[in-house]
Amino acid sequence: MKTRIAASAAAGCGLLAAALAGTAQAQTGVTLYGIISEGLSYTTNVGGKSLTELKGNVMQVSRWGLRGTEDLGGGTRALFNLESGFSPDTGTWTQGRLFGRTAIVGLANDRWGQVTIGRQMDAMSQTLVGYESAIQFASIGTHIGDNDNLFPVARISNSVQYMNKFGGLQFIGVYGAAEKPGDSTDNRSISAGLGYTRGPWSVGVAYHDMRRPNSTTNPNGAIYGDWGITSPFVTSPGGAGVNRQSMYGAGGSYSITPALKVSALYTHSKFDYFDNSDLKLSNYEGTITYFINPSTLVGAGYIFTDGKYSSNGNKPKWHQLNLGVDYFLSKRTDVFLVGIYQKAAGDARYAQIFSNLSSDSKTQMSIIAGIRHKF
Repeated sequence: MKTRIAASAAAGCGLLAAALAGTAQAQTGVTLYGIISEGLSYTTNVGGKSLTELKGNVMQVSRWGLRGTEDLGGGTRALFNLESGFSPDTGTWTQGRLFGRTAIVGLANDRWGQVTIGRQMDAMSQTLVGYESAIQFASIGTHIGDNDNLFPVARISNSVQYMNKFGGLQFIGVYGAAEKPGDSTDNRSISAGLGYTRGPWSVGVAYHDMRRPNSTTNPNGAIYGDWGITSPFVTSPGGAGVNRQSMYGAGGSYSITPALKVSALYTHSKFDYFDNSDLKLSNYEGTITYFINPSTLVGAGYIFTDGKYSSNGNKPKWHQLNLGVDYFLSKRTDVFLVGIYQKAAGDARYAQIFSNLSSDSKTQMSIIAGIRHKF
């Protein structure tokens, strides 16, 4: 621990020293940006009935934001990023916050790396999310319940992040403080990730530990309000809440040609409940994407989730197939068609594709057609 604190202090001092050393005229740039994503969704089994709905946020979450930098000289920059999610079908903001997705300010230096403070993504999400088929083309087709938070639904408040790159190697560490007098673990988050990119190869490993997320005794901690949305794993079979959620994983991709890419991803999540029982889930995913031509991407992904409850020995399993085609009308506008099929197996009683309510059987399928525009 002393070594980690010393390293963080050295990095922080280096950034501060570099900032004070700069004498160049400050240059400031602020960018307004955003995404609007909307689609028509048909789901075969939502509580036993089919559902057709206009659905926002079906290919990336709709958002708007402001980001800016100021050149402080000497290779050092001040930076900020404010980002708010919203639902285009209703016009309401998501996550119950004005800037629920990101609210950070910090310093970056070409040598010493970057430090940001505020509300931001955990390190595991940042390191591994790109290996998911859901991110590459498959809309809401993430791992059941987003049980590893790769999508990522939950963001980290009260957090400090350090990031640095060494050639093709990148390190990210994020600490989200509980900020509770006398108890530093009640709603705390710690995560770290290491990624490496060289030529057509990309790989990453990461870890994330949450203590008492959504804590009723400390709602002002690191994770509250957006954790566990539509997840079937937030309580044990006996109804107890989550005391700790720990996750780790590894992923990689290889571009066989500029048009053809394959990805593989493994994550493991453990839910420790307040009744001293636990649930272990392992997610295995393989994805292939191919640009038929410069404007048309097709993709296929398969996910197998294998679980086990300690309390009753039940072993739920889920199979999921993601298929999609994405046609780019321009660099900023695309239209897409995605099909997601999930089947429960083993001791799992029902299927539940992310953001849907559960089925009343072991299968559920969603077909989504939509449009995405970036500005």
